[in-house]
Amino acid sequence: MSTFYTRLHYWTQHRPEHIFLTEIETGQSFTYQQSTQAVQCLCQHLGSPQTIFLQFQNSILNALVWLSAFAGGHVLLPLAPDLSERDIARATEMFHPDIVFVEQTSDVAQFEASGTRVVTREECEAWLTQPLARPNLLPTPPQEGRICIMTSGTTGEPKGVVLTEQQIVWTADQVRTVHRLGPQDRGLTPLPFFHINAPVVSLCASLLAGASLVIARRFSRRQFWTWLEQQDITWASLVPTMIAILLEGDPPPLLPSTLRFVRTGSAPLPAAHLARFEEYIGVPVIETYGLSEAASMIVANPLPPELHKPGSAGRPAGVSLRICKPTKQERHLHDVAPGEVGEICIQGPNVIQAYYGDAGQEAFVENWFRTGDLGYLDRDGYLFLVGRLRAVINRGGENIAPREIEEVLQAHPAVRESVAVGRPHPIYGEEVVAYLALNEPQTRQLEEDLWTHVRRHLRPPKTPVDLIVLDALPKNRMGKVDRQQLKQREEAMTCGANVNAR
Repeated sequence: MSTFYTRLHYWTQHRPEHIFLTEIETGQSFTYQQSTQAVQCLCQHLGSPQTIFLQFQNSILNALVWLSAFAGGHVLLPLAPDLSERDIARATEMFHPDIVFVEQTSDVAQFEASGTRVVTREECEAWLTQPLARPNLLPTPPQEGRICIMTSGTTGEPKGVVLTEQQIVWTADQVRTVHRLGPQDRGLTPLPFFHINAPVVSLCASLLAGASLVIARRFSRRQFWTWLEQQDITWASLVPTMIAILLEGDPPPLLPSTLRFVRTGSAPLPAAHLARFEEYIGVPVIETYGLSEAASMIVANPLPPELHKPGSAGRPAGVSLRICKPTKQERHLHDVAPGEVGEICIQGPNVIQAYYGDAGQEAFVENWFRTGDLGYLDRDGYLFLVGRLRAVINRGGENIAPREIEEVLQAHPAVRESVAVGRPHPIYGEEVVAYLALNEPQTRQLEEDLWTHVRRHLRPPKTPVDLIVLDALPKNRMGKVDRQQLKQREEAMTCGANVNAR
């Protein structure tokens, strides 16, 4: 039987009227008892284990589908609501969904051709109003529920990270322990449910603790402080980009006395931002570090009175961690000297042993997972992140593989060569820019065509903010495009002739 469903049922027996989920924009709330009934309804309609694509926006319904996937033994693939047709086609080819949840009927066409069953939000909400055939029956699926998160690696090809329910239970329980969550807590998350952070750190950890979770459809600088006050929030889960945006405004006039801490993850938080934000809110900002490949959190700073080191991601939480010499071909790991920078490698019950379809096998060495991130451990065992071994662009905590952007650009007949790099940004950390060499003269019409092309095939976070045209892209001695030279060019704030930034 599903561990998460068992806990949901436990809290229903002991605290049936305790609020479990609240939707900030609508004010709708579900108690633990209502949530249990809703999960039973969804399991009744889903039937035997299926492969499910989920494209709902952040909401209570999104959270309930996640829990129903565990309860019914389904395979769930959460996808961004604004995912491009190209990415949807790729995911469909890999996983062949039986059922797809979409926001509205206009999102149906791309799935109907394949014969996939499509359920809109309205139809799914109607399921929750229908009577249960066997209201007290506890689901006993023939297999363990699994979640698949799409990520991308050094090649730019998306990889499937398949996590079992027990791997997610392990991590969620570490979150509950490290953050000392209990039934008295009310968490807030504006983070998307198509990434691993919000469902594991906020939803599943809150469920294990018998706590409450307030879900925001999207982040709002104007509303954030009001949410904290009106909802009596005790902790909030953010990313550094959101903190940077909040720091652009005035300090909040009043914060609830209930607020204990704000946690941050997905990307390093600049030390200056941490100090300023702690002054703003008067409570600790807890830095963490996690990966989809480990069901989210693997390192976290402790809460007071334990030592919190600004600039550090914290100490390992339930995983083994070592710093190794960063090599590409070596099939044996070698530790660096204490305090020396190297590649972060991890091992633990929450860490995957392979990607879906055995992609990216080079990341798995001697039962350790090579994260591709660089860092070092200090004398107290605190991890400090230094950078990334690979050329992935980190925009606001979202890792973007350059090759995906380059493939889209080079699908345009006018583009001879392209390379995408990160441009330093004070809020997002990095934003995407692309360098191009063209097959034909640059014209105003071609500029318009290129912008239309990239917007059609890339999600907004992956769309370059600048298309820079050069006569030829720089090459290294091997005749390959010198990505590092272009990266240094961006860091030096130099620019070439550009197709007007949009």
